[in-house]
Amino acid sequence: IAARRVRDVMVGAGLSEVRPMPFVKGDDVTHWRVTNPLAEDEPHLRASVLESLSRRAEYNLSRMHGDIRLFEVGSVFLRTGDGDGRRASAALVEEVRVGALVMGTRQPRHFGDGSPPVMDAWDAKGLAERVAQSVVPGAQVALVAADDPALWTVEADGRVIGHVMRLSLDAPVWASPAYGIELTLGTMPLAYVAPKGASAHEGKRPPIAPPPIPVRFAALPTTPAAVFDLALLVPDDLAAASVEKVLRTSGGEMLESLVLFDEFRGAGVPDGMRSIAWRLTFRHPERTLRDKEIDGRRSQLLKSLENQLGVKPRTA
Repeated sequence: IAARRVRDVMVGAGLSEVRPMPFVKGDDVTHWRVTNPLAEDEPHLRASVLESLSRRAEYNLSRMHGDIRLFEVGSVFLRTGDGDGRRASAALVEEVRVGALVMGTRQPRHFGDGSPPVMDAWDAKGLAERVAQSVVPGAQVALVAADDPALWTVEADGRVIGHVMRLSLDAPVWASPAYGIELTLGTMPLAYVAPKGASAHEGKRPPIAPPPIPVRFAALPTTPAAVFDLALLVPDDLAAASVEKVLRTSGGEMLESLVLFDEFRGAGVPDGMRSIAWRLTFRHPERTLRDKEIDGRRSQLLKSLENQLGVKPRTA
């Protein structure tokens, strides 16, 4: 079910699905070696879907095709415990993941455009957010800045499910930067893998998959919304996600949407700070909100931000 939802999101975003074999040119320390590989130059099981997608991208680049949007839903094979890919003391874990690789122009070329913009890290981040929301419907999805090589880790209700990263490809000089996302959909329990020499039909059967998470629908609003903007002075070392968390927590049930729409550095903004603006939409399901209610909610938000993060509104 999750894979079907993921495919819908990927295809809707303009990506093409590929289904390569899960074999790569790895090493015995980080990868599992296959006893009888199909090709001598790819004797290992992959540990990441992006390994296969990177090879497909390099193949396209070698043929002068630089606008690449690929995705795959497939298995990866991880090594845990002691030992390596040749030793039985290491344990094998099979995970089902979705991976995507994007690079090239953001939109199709047109004779009226001088030089169309290329996709960047923010395009990859936006795609990762949409995919994560389809993987774990109803979860609070957050992308947290990470250390190199990952740009962000993808979290759902505080649990890490994937990452976004810039990829290093064997690419020509004219190629644009490549970005990849990879999220875990599930794990294959080893208890249901047939032992050596046994048929896959022997032994335990996997349990029936749990029913899908129900999709919740809300009635169309019949009352007007109250919308206002908050421009805040945020220290450079404070993530915008931390500010959003306070806004959502303090906003209460009537906070319908929260959108970051501007970031500014320059005149009127102190050194070491940036001005970030959010647009907040409040709505009561049964009546129109009064001005004093909105003013009170705004004051409460600013008080919470100052008390918890030391963040104050921008006044100039």
